[in-house]
Amino acid sequence: MKTTKILRIGAITLSVLVVVLFVHIYWVTRPQKIDVNSIAMARIDFKTPLTEQQGAAITEWLYAQKGVLHVLCNTKTRIAVFTFYPAQINATQLTAQLSKSMALPASRYLPSSEEMASGCPVLPNSTEKKLMQMVQSVF
Repeated sequence: MKTTKILRIGAITLSVLVVVLFVHIYWVTRPQKIDVNSIAMARIDFKTPLTEQQGAAITEWLYAQKGVLHVLCNTKTRIAVFTFYPAQINATQLTAQLSKSMALPASRYLPSSEEMASGCPVLPNSTEKKLMQMVQSVF
């Protein structure tokens, strides 16, 4: 009698936890609409070597643009990464404006579909990935 009650409570608890897990996974992975509060990140690759002064000028120029929140410019790797509000500014257009304004050849880095597919650290045949696929097919 006591064992049956413990097993029933355990099964109910496990069921509730599984439901909470599914809701959490859906909530975190669902497609997001871009609204005024959405924040995105973009990367700009520079084709020529940069000096520290150019890096500081790039950082200053990006910070001066409406909708840009935070900027990191690494002159050694010739990369600038910034966060921005996509509802206020287009990162591709911003990259073109930066390249034209500073007379530096630059392009926005956009990952390929292969890179996007391999970007998740979860193994391709893992239980977590199968669970994610099942949840996505349900919702």
